[in-house]
Order: sequence, then structure tokens, then C-alpha cells
Amino acid sequence: MKKYYKLICCVLLCGLHTMFGQNEGNNWYFGTNAGLDFSTTPPSAFLNGALTTNEGVATISDSSGQLLFYTDGSTVYDKNHQITPNGTGLTGNSSSTQSAVIVPKPGDSMIYYIFTVDEGAGPDGLRYSEFDLSLNNGNGDVTTLKNVLLSTPTTEKITAVQKTNGTDFWVLSHSWQNDTFLIYEVTTAGVNETAITQNIGSIHTGGSAESIGYFKTSSNGERLAIAQWGSNSFVELFDFDADTGVISNPIKLENVFFNGSSSGAYGVEFSPDAQLLYVSDLNFDDVSSPDNGRVHQFDLTSGNVTDIANSDVIVYQGNNFIGAIQIANDERLYLANSGSQFVDVIENPNVIGTGATYVVDAIDLQGRTCRLGLPTFIQSFFGATIQLENFCLGDVTNFSLNTTEDPVSVNWDLGDGTTSTSFTPSHTYASIGTYTVSADINFGTEIRQTSKEITIYEVPTASTVGDFLLCDDSSNNQIESFDLSTKITEVLGSLSNQTFDVAFYSLLEDAENDQNRLPLTYSNTTNNQEIFARIYNVGQGNCYDITSFMLIVNPFPVANTVANIDICDDQSNDGSEVVNLNQFNSEVLLDQTAEDFEITYHLTQDDADNDISALPTNFQTVDNPQTLFVRIETAGNPLCFDTTDFEINITPAIIANEINDLFECSFLDDANSATFNLASQNDDIINGLTGNYEITFHLSEQTAMMDTESISSTFTNTSNPQQIYVRVEDTTNASCFDIVNFQITALATPIINENETVYLCTDGTVELSAGVPADFYNWSTDEITESIIVDTPGTYTVDVGNSYTALGEQIDCSNTKTFTVIESGPTLSIDVSITDWTNFQNTILVMAEGLGDYEYSLDGINYTDDNFFENLLSGEYTVYVRDKNGCGVVTEPAYLLNYPRFFTPNNDGINDNWQIVAAASDPTLQIFIFDRYGKRLTTLNPTSVGWNGNYNGRPMPSGDYWFKVERPMTGNVYTGHFTLKR
Repeated sequence: MKKYYKLICCVLLCGLHTMFGQNEGNNWYFGTNAGLDFSTTPPSAFLNGALTTNEGVATISDSSGQLLFYTDGSTVYDKNHQITPNGTGLTGNSSSTQSAVIVPKPGDSMIYYIFTVDEGAGPDGLRYSEFDLSLNNGNGDVTTLKNVLLSTPTTEKITAVQKTNGTDFWVLSHSWQNDTFLIYEVTTAGVNETAITQNIGSIHTGGSAESIGYFKTSSNGERLAIAQWGSNSFVELFDFDADTGVISNPIKLENVFFNGSSSGAYGVEFSPDAQLLYVSDLNFDDVSSPDNGRVHQFDLTSGNVTDIANSDVIVYQGNNFIGAIQIANDERLYLANSGSQFVDVIENPNVIGTGATYVVDAIDLQGRTCRLGLPTFIQSFFGATIQLENFCLGDVTNFSLNTTEDPVSVNWDLGDGTTSTSFTPSHTYASIGTYTVSADINFGTEIRQTSKEITIYEVPTASTVGDFLLCDDSSNNQIESFDLSTKITEVLGSLSNQTFDVAFYSLLEDAENDQNRLPLTYSNTTNNQEIFARIYNVGQGNCYDITSFMLIVNPFPVANTVANIDICDDQSNDGSEVVNLNQFNSEVLLDQTAEDFEITYHLTQDDADNDISALPTNFQTVDNPQTLFVRIETAGNPLCFDTTDFEINITPAIIANEINDLFECSFLDDANSATFNLASQNDDIINGLTGNYEITFHLSEQTAMMDTESISSTFTNTSNPQQIYVRVEDTTNASCFDIVNFQITALATPIINENETVYLCTDGTVELSAGVPADFYNWSTDEITESIIVDTPGTYTVDVGNSYTALGEQIDCSNTKTFTVIESGPTLSIDVSITDWTNFQNTILVMAEGLGDYEYSLDGINYTDDNFFENLLSGEYTVYVRDKNGCGVVTEPAYLLNYPRFFTPNNDGINDNWQIVAAASDPTLQIFIFDRYGKRLTTLNPTSVGWNGNYNGRPMPSGDYWFKVERPMTGNVYTGHFTLKR
């Protein structure tokens, strides 16, 4: 909601008490015996009027407001409502728009002139007659100066205004079939019968009906307005110089009035400040039309002729025929409502727009009938005025004089004790109320007084107004008809609707200027349209405040179908359940956005339609089945809703049986794991239940509740022990289920080593052991100890087990181990084959026989399965043959022989002797040395240091020598040669 506040200056004109006084216009007689007394506020009805006239009439009162006489242009009535002796036969006409106007003779309080115009541009034209108040016993009568012709033919138009000298008068009319204004001067010498003529503006021509229409001067004498009725209807504006009588600056308003032989602009009148022009507009060509009467308002300050024409505001439109418009001394405009027993009023004629406040049937004529005409007065009766601006509390009210004369000085009394001698005082009133403002105006030769009651009005403050929300219809075009009257009380808040009223606008500018009011039944032009509400004081429309609100058309919500639902009862099986109703929201919404809507649930369709007795979110059903009614409405707009219904059926609860835990012996390689047949529990679970059920197994209660992540009925546990949750569900109603649980436990089976092969040494024994603690052992030998001693090869088994008590029964979990006992022993024979006579490429091959499984070594430490040794140096070796099963070791020596290729027996301690390498390791060797001729020189003992190179004590010469070695243990003979070097 946005608020706007702007106080527009309003200009109200208060009447001025001139030397002839504003009271000369106090008494009005018109229509069918109708009349108004303006000495009261508001004016009251006269019931003593004597005349009957359809249109023109003139009345005149004295300065104290006492009636002098009146006339319809043909007959003159005195103050006693009697026809004066010479008061008949005047050449005006009761059917002439302005049949007469009465003008006092300056300087003579007894003499008045009655100016008359004929109807329909008739031959009697414009004339005048003299009226003398001293005649007819002081009641007055027409003198012999009667029906003096001034001009013919003329239109039905006549007006009068005081000259700027404050004494004399101008009487104006318009000639027929030309553009000639007739201007006559009335002075102390009487009527100057020679007209000032001025040709300006439009030619008034056509049929006689075109002569119809009012002619007015503004009350300050500065403007003229003249209306022409008929098929070429128009209104023409002019500036007027009340000093010289010169007319200038014509502005023609046309094509905005009814056009027809019996239609068009009729009455004209200026606002008291002469800034606005009001025109009545009649359509007698179509009396059946509901809008055959209009009143226009034109802003004369808006600019050129186009701007003035475009400023047109229709302040009244309806089926009343509005004729004459006449300003009164209370600064209101009174309008003839033809055929009615009422007179209409424009309350604030200085206010632009509908704030001028047109009131239909404002003044009751008490049974008398109004016609088209109202009295024609000298407009100056209402022209010397106090002009004021700003009548809202808190405003600075500005005062000035609006008169055609220049005053010398002025003394003001502003009504609350404040006085001023300024020509334009300003004052801020402290409180609302009615104040009498008076001014004593010194014109040099006389002091005139004028006064006016003014009202300072309260300025309203618009209350905050909520946005106006409606639901779109099936068209979904976001356009709806809004009843704006429902917002009036919101705008008023605590303010009285007797003091304030509210109007609505589509633009802020319109609200500020009070123009283009919206009808109370209004269709938005766009969605989210801002509307401006102007709250104003009904006594002074310019005391106002503005607020705004949005017209919002919400999309029509759709209550989508909700599927009927079956809900499982609890274990009470009482046919009633608590249901979370929010679970159905998504079905109601479907693709509609949840944040845009509100959803409620109800027990009856009426409750849903009226949005009453909404159920709580967690609702306890009361019937079975239970019908619920869903209401979906647009958030913030309860008028925009849809409904649907669905049924909740409570089915009996499933009560699954409690079941025993399951136990299984563990795997042989994992004491904490086993495979369980969960389905073995099914019969116990549904025992005694009727119907069809689905059983699923789960690892948590949550997944069982949600019916997710079920496990196979053949299940290997993942923890020990482990809880298993069983969901038992009615196959016809998934919401009807029960959850039970049981525990599965893997009973530890002893974990034993793999089957063993055990070797038994010949003639020995061996111990066989189960190798793990257990509750029992059963050997194939019928022994029951953890280990046994055997002495015979063969196959032996042992069952190793633990015993458990579960569910009142003993469960044995056992494992079996097999021992294969194989006899083993030391080798029975060793055959060592050698290859030698090299420095380091000698070999040994060992061949062993026996029952055992053997391994070989040359050092008794490092054994190998390989029985072939190579790359051996010459020397003595021991061959070891060991039974791998611990049944003994057998050794055999081996000698790898070699010989030096030369020797030097020179006693230097190096190579002084020649001997078979490693000969001492085999004392059975027979070693023979020969010279090159085959002569045996010596036989060497294998354990000696060898040959020293002498034969029979004599050194043998250098050269090659031969040897022969016989090895008895192998039967081999080796030969070779070497060199003796000296």
C-alpha cells in the first residue's frame, strides 16, 4: 500500500455586499409557482409564487433582501404577488430562454428597467420598460415608458453586469442571423438606446430553435459565455472589458454537445472565481435515452481552445433535463431540473473535476415544480467578492478582493478574532469550524461591507488498505470485476462516512486532480493494477488524502483428485487412526506451487466451502470409512478456492507373532559367521493370521518401516549376534503391516589347522594333536583326548567340537581333522660318484636308498634336495644324507684328487715336493712315479710329503715325469705327467 498526500488549493468566492448589496438576488421565483429564499442557508422554498413559466424569468429585491417585483417577460408581479395594473403585455415571452432581466436606474432608488427578448428570434426583439416603485400604492408598476424597441430580431439571450465605475450597468444581447453583439449602457440618464455593436465570433443563424440558449457574464465582469442550441450547437467564450464594453478573444467550443433539432447546449454559468465554465447539455431528440442530460465543466485556465475543450469533465450525466444554471449569493451554482420538484446544486463550483460535487435533488421545492428556467440577474450581484484560497485545516488561507473597482483600503475581520488591513491577508486557522469573515471596503466615496461564512474543514488521513484479491474465472484472463465500494470502509478507518467519502482512480494524477473517477464496479485492465483511493471531506473535496492498493487476480486453484487410501489400524483395532493430513497435499497440488496456496481439510462440504472447522494436521478419524473434504485456496485470498474429497478406510491391524531367535554353527573358517535360512521363521510369524501376506527381512527397523533394502531369506550375518527385522504386510494394503524382530547368532565352530601328513620313524611313535581347545574330541581310535600317540602308519581322524544350549536344546558345532601317518627312516645305502683331477671343476653325485624322504649336504649344516654337487675343489669331503622326517642322518666320505703340474725342488720352501693333492685322505692310494722312459723312480706313501726330485739320493734333471695312481676303493687307475723344474 502506498500513500500520497497532496492538498490542492481551492478557490472559493464569497459574496460582496456592494452599494446595491448582494441581497438583491435573495428572492427567486420561477417554474410553476416555485421559489427559493436565499436569506436562509441552505435556501428554503417559497410557496407563494404566482407565475408559471417554462423558461425565462427575472426577480429583483432591495439591498436588505426584500422582494420588490418579478416578471416572466410578459407579466409583472409586485412584492405581494399581484399583477401590477400596467404589468401585462410586455413583449417578452415565458418560453424565451432569458425572457427578461431587471436593472436599477443608477442614482434613483425608485426606477428599474425591465429588458425583455422575444422567443425564437421573433419580431418583438429586444425591448425595455420602466418600472416605478412609487406607483401602485408603493407596490410599483410599469410606467408609460413600455416596450421600447431597441433591436429586432434578436436571440433569446440577455445579460447584465455593472460597469467598473461601480454605478452604471451594461446590458448585452445578440442579434439574429449575424455575429453582432448589442451592448447598451444604463446610467443615471437612463437607458442609452443607441447600442454599441460589435461583430465578433460566430454568426447566430438557423431555425428559430437555434436562437435558444443562455448568455452570461462572469460575476467579476471579465468574461462572457453564450450558448447556441440546436443542430449546430456550440458555446462561445469571450473576454469582456466592463469599463469600455469591448468584447475580444473568441473561443468556440463545439462537437462536445448534443446535436439535433431539439438538442444542444442550453444553460451556461461561470464559477465564482470565473476560472471554470459550466454548461448544461440537453437531448430532447431522444427522450428515452438514459443519458439525455449532461452538465459539462471546462477549465478556462488550461490553455488554448484545444486545451479548454480537452478539459471537459462531465459532472452530471443522467436522464434529468438540466436547464438554467445560476450562481447565487452563497457562491453555489443552482441548476433547473426540469419537471422535478427539486433543484440541483453544485456545491464547490471552483473545484476542478468531480470534486465540484454535483448534488441531484439538493433543494426541495415543497411540491412546486421546476422548469427549464431560473431568474436572470445582474451578474454583478454576485461579483464583488471576497476571494479565498485553502480551506483545509492546517492550510494557510489566503484572502483577497475580487471586484471591478479599485478600493482605497480594507479592514478585515477573519472570524476568530484576527483582523488585518492588508488587501491580501493570510491566516492559518487553529481548528475546524465555521467562521464569519467580513471586509469593510473603502472605495473613496463610500464604504461597502461584505461578509461570508467560511468553513475550515478537517483533513482526513487515509487508513492503510489491503490489496483487493479476486479469483480468476474460467477464462483465466486475469481480468475480473471488482466492487470498489467494499474498500470504502477500509479507507475511512475510524472516520465518519457522514463527514468523509472516498473515490477511486486508476492514476495518481487523476486522484490528485479528482478527475476520471472509476465506477464502483470496476474491471481491472491489467493484473496487479494499482488503484488510488482519494478520501475527502464531503464539505470540501480539496481536503483529502490519497492511498493506494493493488487489484490482484489470483489464478483459480485446482483441487486435484486425491486417491482413496487404506490405512492400517493400530493394535487396538478400534477402527480409528491418527492421520497426518499433510501427506495428501502433493496430490491436491500436483504441478501447482505449494507456496502459492493454502490447503485445509474438513469433515463436511459446507465446512470446506465456508472455510470453517479446519481439521488439525494430525487428525483422529471418527468414522470408518472416513470421507474428508479438501479446500485449496490462493494464499491471502480465501475467496479463491476449489474443493475435492476422498475416503480413508481403516483396515484391521496385522499383529505378527513374536518368534524365537535363530542359531547356526559358524563357518569352519570364521567363528562369527554363518548362513541362516530366515524363511524358516515364516510359519511361526504368520501362525494364526488370516489373509495373504508378504514377509520381508531387513537389517533395521527404519528400513522395515519404509519397506526398503530388504535382504535375502538366505542370509549370512554381518555382525554376531545380529538383529533381524521382519515386515509382515497385507498384500492388499501396503499400509497395513507389522514389524517383529529376532536375533541370529553364529555359534563358534572350532577352527583347526588343515589336515596333516605326519611321518613315523621306523620302529618309533608319533603324537597326533587336535591343536585347539574345544568342548569335546572324538578320534577315529575312539580316544577322546586332545592328542593321541600312534606307532603305526595309516589315516587317523578327530572330530573337534563345542557344545551350546539354545532354546532348551544342545547344539554341537564340530570340525574334523585328518592325519595321514607315513612311515619314514634313514637311508639304507649311499653310492657316491665323483669326478675329480681338476682344480675346481670336480663333482660329487650321491645316490641314497631307503623309506625316507632325503636331503643332502657336504657340511652337515646346509642341506638341499639336490644330490649333485659341482664346481668343487680337490680335497676330502663328507657326504651327509638326512631323512627329512627326522629319522636319522647317514654320512659317507668322498675324496677329490688332483696333482701339481710342476714342482721346483730347490729348497726355497715353495713347491719343493710333488704329491697327489688330498692323497692323505685316502691312505689306500698307490702312487707310482716314472721317468720318460717308463722307469719307475719311486712309490709314494699317500700320507707323505711327496717326491723331492731325487733318485737314489741324486737329483733328477729337469724335464717331464709320469705318474700312476691306483684307487682301491673305487678300482680306478689314474695316470698323468708333470714337469720338474730346477
